Amino acid sequence: MRLLALFATVVLTGCSAYQLGGPKPAFARIEVLPIRNATARPGLQAIFQEKLVEDLGRDPRIKVGTGGAKLDVEIVTYRREGLTTKSTDAYSFSSYRVTMVARCTLTTDGGRKTLFKDRDFTSVAALQITGDAASEERSLAPRLLGDLSAQIREAATTAW
Repeated sequence: MRLLALFATVVLTGCSAYQLGGPKPAFARIEVLPIRNATARPGLQAIFQEKLVEDLGRDPRIKVGTGGAKLDVEIVTYRREGLTTKSTDAYSFSSYRVTMVARCTLTTDGGRKTLFKDRDFTSVAALQITGDAASEERSLAPRLLGDLSAQIREAATTAW
């Protein structure tokens, strides 16, 4: 019985410092600057801006808005590479590897303190063409951007 009481005391004491969402970030507010798009794929930045703000807004430790850290994001790469399994199908690809890269800078204290600068985040997905290639490729964007958003949120809210 004493062992059970000792165990309960240790567990409850250890859990008393737990905070939902992990350690507190170095800032309480974060502003996502308008996302830029340096690729030939139009419209990615609008979808990405919405997804990133939504993901950051779900973290209970921070608020999205002005007056705190600033997150500057640019989509720098969108690449589609044909995958082949036979030497005879080099010109008729039916599957591709699609890669998207976002470059980010996170600053606080009015830009005086840099938490990370020009850090690249990469997302890769496989595209298997079964019908309309253009619409199937467009359907990958939300998944790629969601993955990038999750990576950026994790990096931005990690305790510094």
